[in-house]
Amino acid sequence: MSNRIAATLCFLALATFVNAIDSANAVVLAQESGRAKELFSDSNFERGFHVVDNCRNPISLGDLKLPFLGETPVEEKPVWGLAAHASRYNVVDADIVVDAKSAKAETPGQIVSRSKDDQGVVTLKLGVRTENEYRAPRKADEMWIHLLLTRDFEPEERVAFRDVDSIVFSCDARVSNVAKTDSEHPYDPKLHTTQASVYFVFSNANPESRDFQDYIWFGISFFDDRYEVQSDYVEVDGDPEKIGTGKLIYRVGEQRTIDEHMGGVNPYSQKWTHIEADLKSYLNGALEAARRKGFLLDSKIDDFVVAHFNFGWETPGTYRSDLEIRNLHLQAASTR
Repeated sequence: MSNRIAATLCFLALATFVNAIDSANAVVLAQESGRAKELFSDSNFERGFHVVDNCRNPISLGDLKLPFLGETPVEEKPVWGLAAHASRYNVVDADIVVDAKSAKAETPGQIVSRSKDDQGVVTLKLGVRTENEYRAPRKADEMWIHLLLTRDFEPEERVAFRDVDSIVFSCDARVSNVAKTDSEHPYDPKLHTTQASVYFVFSNANPESRDFQDYIWFGISFFDDRYEVQSDYVEVDGDPEKIGTGKLIYRVGEQRTIDEHMGGVNPYSQKWTHIEADLKSYLNGALEAARRKGFLLDSKIDDFVVAHFNFGWETPGTYRSDLEIRNLHLQAASTR
């Protein structure tokens, strides 16, 4: 067992999502020469979140809006999602505690909040309290708690790698609290942890390719309570007949990831970390790794677009864990 619990990411039934792409609209958006385009609209989360449960057959739990006191509620539908899989609670139904600079929805198992500082910078907090979710330590065949910020890009929003020189993801993030809360039962590191990594989906959007609508998971290691420094991870994401997508996960780790993409600040320290990475610089390596394992054999670099993003908690152990995110950006740029 590697440092990915069961090698499984199953939120939002992503296999269904990718395969539902309208082929007539799948290829995307060229950039104006010399300019960067921001791909993350509503980075302050004013439009709220669409909340879903059940990763294999998603169930809509409704929309969660978190306006500050005095902030005019935005009526437009959310562009952000929250994958709240396997929880006993629906955060949409939570009472919201609000003042002029914060709004918080809290259940016994979840915390979702927006807050702003004196400079107006908005921070999103995602917290899980799995001592109130699990009646006993999670077993190998049981689903686990997710609380993930997600973004599914509509066809007209997707940027083709071939059209740009860079697609740079950046944000500031920290694990502000993490604690094991079960001292009575044995802890199995193969089954029990709390972890948060950044993930994107690179999808083949070329209708002439035999790999059309197939995809790769690309990830950046951020936090896993079992490891101060996580390793690289290149494995298949579970068995789609049981759990997972059956697609390749290509996640970068090691100390070099901390040095190159986080300014040398290890998220394990619980300090604010600035993450910054050019997704395009990793596409070739991810595709080569996929081919070595028999995936995407009819795909070329120019076939791919960015189709999905997520960042948040997967917590198969009994923990109290808080993640804070701010200054969230995804910028595509071209000098052509």
